Amino acid sequence: MNKKPIIIFLIFFLPITVFFLFEIFFKTISIDRFYNLAENILFAIILIFISLVFKKEKFKNIYLKTAFIIFIISLYLETIYYYHFESIFSSSAVFVILETNALEAKEFLSTYINTTTSLLFLLLVLLIFVGIKAINKNVTIIFLNKFEKIKFALLFFSILIFLKVTKLIVFNVPYLAVKTPIVYYQEIQKFKNFDKEGSLVNFTNVKRIVKIEDKELYVIVIGESTNKLHFQLNGEYYRETTPLLNEIENEIVALKNVISPHAYTIGSLTKGLTLGNVENPDGKYQGSIIQLLNQAGFKTYWVSNQRPIGISDTHVTKIARGVNKIIFLNIKHTSEKTPFDEELITELNKIVLEDGEKKVVFLHMMGAHLNYKKRYPTGFDYFKDNPLTKFKRKKVFEIINAYDNVMLYTDYVLREIIETVRINDVNSYVLYFSDHGQEVYDEIDFLGQTIDQMVTKNMYEIPMFLWMSNNFKDNKQIALNLDKKYMNDDLIHTIADLCNISSNEIDSTRSIFNHSFKERKRIIKENIDFDTYFKTINN
Repeated sequence: MNKKPIIIFLIFFLPITVFFLFEIFFKTISIDRFYNLAENILFAIILIFISLVFKKEKFKNIYLKTAFIIFIISLYLETIYYYHFESIFSSSAVFVILETNALEAKEFLSTYINTTTSLLFLLLVLLIFVGIKAINKNVTIIFLNKFEKIKFALLFFSILIFLKVTKLIVFNVPYLAVKTPIVYYQEIQKFKNFDKEGSLVNFTNVKRIVKIEDKELYVIVIGESTNKLHFQLNGEYYRETTPLLNEIENEIVALKNVISPHAYTIGSLTKGLTLGNVENPDGKYQGSIIQLLNQAGFKTYWVSNQRPIGISDTHVTKIARGVNKIIFLNIKHTSEKTPFDEELITELNKIVLEDGEKKVVFLHMMGAHLNYKKRYPTGFDYFKDNPLTKFKRKKVFEIINAYDNVMLYTDYVLREIIETVRINDVNSYVLYFSDHGQEVYDEIDFLGQTIDQMVTKNMYEIPMFLWMSNNFKDNKQIALNLDKKYMNDDLIHTIADLCNISSNEIDSTRSIFNHSFKERKRIIKENIDFDTYFKTINN
């Protein structure tokens, strides 16, 4: 065989070797990295085999250069990802990326760019330059006879089958880049039934357990990216980030052991606000809490300080559309300075004055959505000293301080919401929970949400509490399951229980405030038992 085709193989194998040696030198190598090495070699062979179909040298040259650039950039992403997070690039990571805008990504990346990663980028550019030059010099047309074509075709499909059967292909970045948006789209399709026309079709035998003669006003506040550790209610954090809630601590039922099933908004809220743990045969999630409340005779509202459109925002909006009245206060991207969450209080005051004896109001906060500094007024820029952290960098100090200032502002907004409800003196409660948590340099040198093997408690553990009016307490006795394990994908059962609603689809044993509540396994990331996992690594 001519030496030129062999050189083409070596051009593709060179970056595989370089990036793998980089990982060996800078990181502890796990067995997964050897699987990834094997997959990359096989994937390179497939890319080169495909070039054999081109009969003109010009087209073959264009294909090989394009394939090489995509391949080497994929290798770079895998390596840089593993270098920072010691984790395999996967669909979950792409899902989080899909929820991130350009400026958030810029802020995130600026935290992780250092001398080593800069040198690796320069090495990437050098390898691309050398590879392109070598391809131009060594491209050649190989003519195959019928037997050779059959042999190469069999080898090609054998490699594909091997990758699929052994599941090595799960590590491949181009494969994930194609697969994940498809899966993402399929998930969105499951929510097409959440509209007003279908709002009364999913729940059966709906009843009010207790008939309430008073006016009813129930407020459910959905937080954003709030880490339980930094939310100081009940004195679990060294900084007083919730002074106003602490003042009425004896009026609040604060749960101590609540997690989210996912560390991204879509997964958490779609499961929490729907019967997301049970699917119909057609693959669509069964009804939402809003549909159930409407069917039970409540006037429902959704007031959001997050914009109604966008990859993740639209998905939540599909659920919210079922309410009687929907209000969006914010049309800006999270990269911009958005309206502050106190605007929710203004709208709540208006809703209270509207006609209606029985109301349920959902308030969706901007909360601690990146960029933290843009989420609170200057009057709440309180924490400025060096925070307690083992990561001693100015950038880290600034981020933690900004995050704690968001907690301080959230405390103010929540207290104002409670006082707004209290002053109306009706049968009422305020339920607060966050969609998911956030790692803020607490356990590891990392800012943000989960990326596969790199899981910390702070990404999943969330604050959740209930404030009740005196009238509500007179009409309903709740269970004080403060320490019991709970995951907020059961929120639909909990909210229904608090609103005294029963139906064939609602299970009181899954309501944390019910005396019949039963703990269950809390599975995160599809297959990780949260409690077993962290008990094991802590021991």
